[in-house]
Amino acid sequence: MEELAQKGYLTPEGVRGKRFGDFEVLELGATTVARLSKAGLEFTPASSVSFPCERYKAPKRVSLCKPDNVYVHRVAGRLVPIAVAEWKDKSRLRKAGDEVAAAEQAIVGALAMGVRLALTTDGERFRYIDAAASAAAGKIVEIPEVRDFTPSVLSDLYRGESDVERDPRPLSEKVWQIIWQATKAEPKDCLLTFVEIFMLKFLSDNLPLSVLPADYRFDVLLAAPDEFARNKGCSQIEYYVNSIRPRIKQIFAERLVVDDEKVRNVFGLATITSYTSIINGFAFLRSSVTTTISSYNRTFCEILDEFQGFGALTNIDPEFKLRLYETFLKRSARQQRLGQFFTPRNIVKPMVKMAMLNTLPDDSIVLDPAAGVGGFLLEPLLFPDALPGNVTFSDGQPRQRVKLIGVDVDASTNILAKANMLLHLAESVRDPQTTPEALNQALVNTFLLMNDNETLGGLLYPPRNSVDVILTNPPYVTQGSSIYRKEIEHVEGMKNGVSLEQYYDTGGLGVEALFLRYISGALKPGGRAFVIVPLGLLNRTAQRMKKALLSECNILASIQLPRNAFFNTAQPTYILVLERRRVKTQSRPPVFCGIARSIGETLDYERVPTPKENDLAVLADLFVHYSNNGSTESISRPTRYEDCTFAKIVPASSFDPDERWDVIRHWTDAEHVELGERSDTIERAEFIDLATETLQELIDDLGQAKAELALLQSGETAKFALSDSSRFQVRSGIRIRNVDLRDNPGDVPVYSVFTRPETVKGMIDRDWLAERGVEPEPYPSVTVMATGASAVGMVFYREANCVMTDDVVIVQPWPKPAEDGQLEFGEEDGQLELGPEAQQEPTTPDAEGTEPQDRDGEAAEPEDQDGEAAELPEHDIDLGYLAVALAQTIAQGGYLYEAKLYTKRVAQLTIEVPVDAEGKPDIERQRQIAAVVKRLDQIRAKLQETGIWSKGVRLA
Repeated sequence: MEELAQKGYLTPEGVRGKRFGDFEVLELGATTVARLSKAGLEFTPASSVSFPCERYKAPKRVSLCKPDNVYVHRVAGRLVPIAVAEWKDKSRLRKAGDEVAAAEQAIVGALAMGVRLALTTDGERFRYIDAAASAAAGKIVEIPEVRDFTPSVLSDLYRGESDVERDPRPLSEKVWQIIWQATKAEPKDCLLTFVEIFMLKFLSDNLPLSVLPADYRFDVLLAAPDEFARNKGCSQIEYYVNSIRPRIKQIFAERLVVDDEKVRNVFGLATITSYTSIINGFAFLRSSVTTTISSYNRTFCEILDEFQGFGALTNIDPEFKLRLYETFLKRSARQQRLGQFFTPRNIVKPMVKMAMLNTLPDDSIVLDPAAGVGGFLLEPLLFPDALPGNVTFSDGQPRQRVKLIGVDVDASTNILAKANMLLHLAESVRDPQTTPEALNQALVNTFLLMNDNETLGGLLYPPRNSVDVILTNPPYVTQGSSIYRKEIEHVEGMKNGVSLEQYYDTGGLGVEALFLRYISGALKPGGRAFVIVPLGLLNRTAQRMKKALLSECNILASIQLPRNAFFNTAQPTYILVLERRRVKTQSRPPVFCGIARSIGETLDYERVPTPKENDLAVLADLFVHYSNNGSTESISRPTRYEDCTFAKIVPASSFDPDERWDVIRHWTDAEHVELGERSDTIERAEFIDLATETLQELIDDLGQAKAELALLQSGETAKFALSDSSRFQVRSGIRIRNVDLRDNPGDVPVYSVFTRPETVKGMIDRDWLAERGVEPEPYPSVTVMATGASAVGMVFYREANCVMTDDVVIVQPWPKPAEDGQLEFGEEDGQLELGPEAQQEPTTPDAEGTEPQDRDGEAAEPEDQDGEAAELPEHDIDLGYLAVALAQTIAQGGYLYEAKLYTKRVAQLTIEVPVDAEGKPDIERQRQIAAVVKRLDQIRAKLQETGIWSKGVRLA
């Protein structure tokens, strides 16, 4: 008992060892197993052991063994031994035989006390042994554990939980409450505080003792406050702030230079310096006249106890690693700033799937220019169909098969991203062969803080033609966004070889427009970008911005996300997929369109998982299938894709610069009803914000359109009569009944008198038309609805390769006269012949009584021999403008509802056309006016949609 007494282990209440996490340790070496049993440890000494020792000479009575350390677990007042350790001087472990002898000694000591765990160490290397398994096998059986011996390791080994994944979500929930109640800090500060303590525990459970010594680890803080103050001369929280915290920042330095030349080259920078560590947000450090740091010690110790009670942070549930941030987003209405750098994991995951990162070749670059907490770059490390094992360490250096680069302007966000990456690299963190220097370089090479200019952030250094994949959720700012462009104007010199003022001069409102320009220029030819954008960017009439984007990229997909998909806003958002064009003449593929009504979790505060309701996951699978197997054939109208009612393939022409890029217009009202879309409940204040933002966008668009129209219409004009057969042809369509459509289905769209331009009467067979001497229209045309209560007088532009029924009047300009007075045609087209005009008014209804029909129809001009539309002849009357001017004439003439507009009457109309100084039609001004009017029509549609939304939305 002498040694127990000398070391203070004997107390009036019995034996009490030094605290070792949840356990106690008796540091001995001269006390026998038998003495320990008599002193009160609850075990019965073995009379003998059956392990065959080769190097160690065990005492004849194994109860006389004297283990160096004995680890005990206090259970309901009982002191139960759970492990023994043999400490050897390095000089005594130089030979293999010495290591065997030490292991055998530890096994015998463990078996003598009836415990399973034994270990040997020289203070630097640790060897873990299963004593019971060794006795059964008759040889040393090691436990595959590489970490240095700490309370967490002992806990895992004792409980058999080394490989158990833990979900710390309940821990984060509880700690959140403790931090918030003590500090009343904002969610972001609570998040940073939790992450800081989380990282302390995580590093203590995984880093070697040589990197983070025992005096700087989590466990040193677990003593009773009075005892800790006696030993350290300060409170736990003061010791953490003044000693442990600086040590962690020393290991994960706040000032490191990015050593990866390829990363630097992406941004055209000779040097990139990282100024952040993995921690720097501790709400308890807030300065206050009345509150000192030590006054928070009780709260700090309460948090430490919660972490200790949770267990080791060794194997963390992958689901938690990104959902950690969601916990704090749920906690306050003032979430906006935190929400700016968070994308829900149920959106990140399908976007990563769509990117097909596993197909990228070595040394490819994946970039997130608004990285936030790093979800888009770290999520791929978790899945076998993405980038598992992408980050490795060899010879003291980090290696990435695919370069992952995340950029952000917010220092706190950069810290969170680095901490998040360490969690994803937990296996490497606890590997003794991974050096702190290598970990540091892995972090700083991946997550870059670019805040030289805190307004522009990463926009200051745009990559050029160097990135294979971009995954990002850039910030949304429209009001006050002019400050970004003003800041760009004042940037001096070239940045990565470009003048920013010229580079970003592509139009468009909002910071997201600047990011789209950044993204399109960053991609390599063939590179793809998966970008979350607000609805306003897609249906805004920003023709110049869209035209500039399309000059570099094709649109591959436009997918609508449900309202409230993001925690901090009910603003509608989209996933826009772009691909950098390989050559300027590259054809544009059809666009994959989708409406995601669900994302696999409820869209309320609780975010309850709903794995069976996940449209976005289905759309991601369909997009991958379409990317790998999709047809490149031209699609003349929206079609269903694989019988999925919320996915369609739409022609690329529907995403021209003067078109809206949202997708709801490609679904009919009936289809929207079928999909079950309804307005969600939103707060009144949020409704006001959304309505104000939408109306302001509309006001801005209207003002711009008004100014452009005023300028364009100020020039000279002249009147042109449609009866001028040298310039125009006016004719009706052909008779096609509903029964004809049913009996002869095909692929040629048939248009009739409907109020929506995209509505088709049906699809007719091409051979059926040919039998009647009719071919689909070879050229685009303008059509006038001749009849119909609500459709009469409506004017639409029609693409080629369709036919019109006989209650539709077709107007086309002839090719412009050549210098010799003859009409211009390609030689291969032959002489264009004008057929007889069908000017009779319809006299009989459709066989089913659904729509009136004309009697005679005219065959359109022939297609070329391949069945494709012939090359459009050159006109001096723009078809788009013709539709505008004709609609204006009809409206001013009072034809609507009062007079039918059949062929003869349409031929009597005149239109006003812009002309040049010589009195000839000004084709360029016509096109500009038509583009503005088309934008105006889109604005009117947006006004109507806003009204419908405003009327239907449910206010909470």
